[in-house]
Amino acid sequence: MSVNLIVFVIFCAALIAIAVLYRNSTLDKLPLLTGEKILSEESSVRVEQGGSGRSVVFTNCIVRVTDKRIIIAQKMLLTKKYALRHVITYNGLSDSTDLKSTLKKGYLLMTVSKQDMKISEAEGKSTVSIEIPESALTGNQFITYRTAKKEVYLNIV
Repeated sequence: MSVNLIVFVIFCAALIAIAVLYRNSTLDKLPLLTGEKILSEESSVRVEQGGSGRSVVFTNCIVRVTDKRIIIAQKMLLTKKYALRHVITYNGLSDSTDLKSTLKKGYLLMTVSKQDMKISEAEGKSTVSIEIPESALTGNQFITYRTAKKEVYLNIV
């Protein structure tokens, strides 16, 4: 067998393994916590994870704000499902931003304090900025996106 064929087979096997491992990391399979209420949901949001290292832009996202978490999920190609990208707990629950949790779940799971979340106003639009806690995967990074529902964030911040 040629080296190119071996590399291609290994690549395909890795893609299949990732798909099987993270098949439950979708918005429709993430249950609400006990007593959790959805406050707001916006679709077609552009979310940027920036800071040290490379920036990543997630397009066509749903941002769901509950009374305990902010859930960011991105539309998957060729399906109606949304892949989870960030689950941000802000109401005192004890999820951590660590490598083990992220690799196990398939999305960035973190707890932030209310001081880590900021709302700014520019050009008539509100921008939400959330500092990501330091971990093996993240260092000096943040999440930003624009929202039309500033009042929802003012109540939780």
